[in-house]
Amino acid sequence: MRRMIKKYMSYNFDKKIKIFISLAITVTTLCVLGISTFSSIKIVTEKSGSLAEIQMETLANDYQMSLSGYYDMAKGLMMDEQVKSFLRQKDRTAPELLEQVRQTIHNNMNVQSNINFMAIINVRTQEYAYKGKTSLEYAGLERKIREDYQAGTLAKKGDVILSYADRYNGREEYSMTLYSPLYDVNHVKNLLGMVCINIRGNLLERMADTDHAQMPLEIMMVHSSGEIFSAGDKSLLGTGFAFMEELQGEKGEFKKDKSLFVYRKMGIWNYYLVGRIPYKALYNDSLKTVALLCVCIVLMVIAGIAAGSRLVRYSYRVVEKVVNGMRRVSEGDLEHRITLDNTGEDFKQMEQGFNYMMDQMTELVDRVKFEQHQAEQIRFNALQDQIKPHFLYNTLECIHWQATSRGDEQVSTMVKALANYYRLCLSKGRDIIPLKQEIAHIESYLTIQNLRYGSIIESEFRIAPEMYSLQIPKLTLQPLVENAIYHGIRIEDETRGKLVIGAEVKGESAVISVSDSGIGMTEEEIDRINASISEYDENFGYGVRNVHKRIELLFGKGYGLYYKMNKEGGVTVEITLPAGKQKTEGEDHV
Repeated sequence: MRRMIKKYMSYNFDKKIKIFISLAITVTTLCVLGISTFSSIKIVTEKSGSLAEIQMETLANDYQMSLSGYYDMAKGLMMDEQVKSFLRQKDRTAPELLEQVRQTIHNNMNVQSNINFMAIINVRTQEYAYKGKTSLEYAGLERKIREDYQAGTLAKKGDVILSYADRYNGREEYSMTLYSPLYDVNHVKNLLGMVCINIRGNLLERMADTDHAQMPLEIMMVHSSGEIFSAGDKSLLGTGFAFMEELQGEKGEFKKDKSLFVYRKMGIWNYYLVGRIPYKALYNDSLKTVALLCVCIVLMVIAGIAAGSRLVRYSYRVVEKVVNGMRRVSEGDLEHRITLDNTGEDFKQMEQGFNYMMDQMTELVDRVKFEQHQAEQIRFNALQDQIKPHFLYNTLECIHWQATSRGDEQVSTMVKALANYYRLCLSKGRDIIPLKQEIAHIESYLTIQNLRYGSIIESEFRIAPEMYSLQIPKLTLQPLVENAIYHGIRIEDETRGKLVIGAEVKGESAVISVSDSGIGMTEEEIDRINASISEYDENFGYGVRNVHKRIELLFGKGYGLYYKMNKEGGVTVEITLPAGKQKTEGEDHV
């Protein structure tokens, strides 16, 4: 790989551009092709899944209605008087009654044209009344019914049995049979007999006729136990469904075995209808479209590369002239000019721009120098003008002496504290001051606040003597103290509170803390403040944010403010500064 990059870097500029354009067109085309293919397949899959779900819902409803119809027919026979008389017989039935029962069966078969035969069996006498469209009343029918019943599956809650086999018709002609018990209407638990309803052919195959289906589904009927009850592929009958664990809930879909499976629960019946669509059937049309798209894209890539190569060859001649001109300028020839003939309006503008640039270079350099000097002066003046309360400070001193001379100690104390506050704000123009001076500033501020609100703010300073010489940015603590008073202690409610200001060295950092005993904040609020303190947020305090940003600008990332809860229930904000790397008081700071 390194050899290839080294070889590429050794090529001329025009060859590099040709290679780059070729790679860019090829990669872009492959990306477009990949995205198009993925999108096409995804859309086809989603659409196919939706259509398959609609089809499965229709089939499940139809199948459920059909089974319910046969089941209701079986239950209706219990209410027929001739059938009840037949089932109560303890000896052989009279021919007249047996014929009446057969007529009842015949009437029910006329309602459902798909019934192949019906038989009502008396469990006491093992005698049965049979009626069918084909002659199946032969010796051994009783044995066939017993075998088929035992091989069937429990179809719903109760003891209704369904089977799907070729036992009755032979010649691998499969049919579905429903077995429903017949009870005494006066004694529900008293079993009198059973009705056997044989339905011609496979109900699924008739309902899922692919000539009318929206999707080419391979449909199978799966019992809740996992056994495949019915399927187009007869070799699957009686085997276990391989993906039974995927059949969750009333309906859904999943992808397994290179196929899309769609399933639906058949209401109260213990079966799932499962439809399978092989990926080949799903993607057949999409793959044809993608193949055609590939051919078109390949042709477009070839045409694009050819056109790009011609354009590069033409453009490089112009660029080469400009490069040569820049080389001469870099060698000190400020009088050099370029001429680009027969190159078009755009390159003509390049020529004019280059020549104009050379004409104005000296003037521009001088202007830049002047503007830089002017910008530095403006910046210096802006820093000097940020805080100029000289007049206010002198005025407050006058008010202080007049109040003292009149004996108004409270006014004198407040005015003196306010004067000290503004005097400390000046700090002789310095941005970095000792912690001792900042603490004096805070003491003046707290004096004013206690005079205003009736001495409701208690303060404590836990600062070792050696920490007072720590150099910190001016006006670092005052916004934090103000925040603690107005948002933590809430002096508007005349709530008494306590502020604790501490300072200590932790490793290579100095940590100053401001703690309040106020109402506190939730963990979520504190996490939100810490996460966004370096970002602009008009809903967050400007003063606190300004303190954090000033520390970051002076000392770098990793220093600044950090909020946390304290044991008193309030909030503690820690200011982290470098312990031994502060700038000295004589340096200039932004």
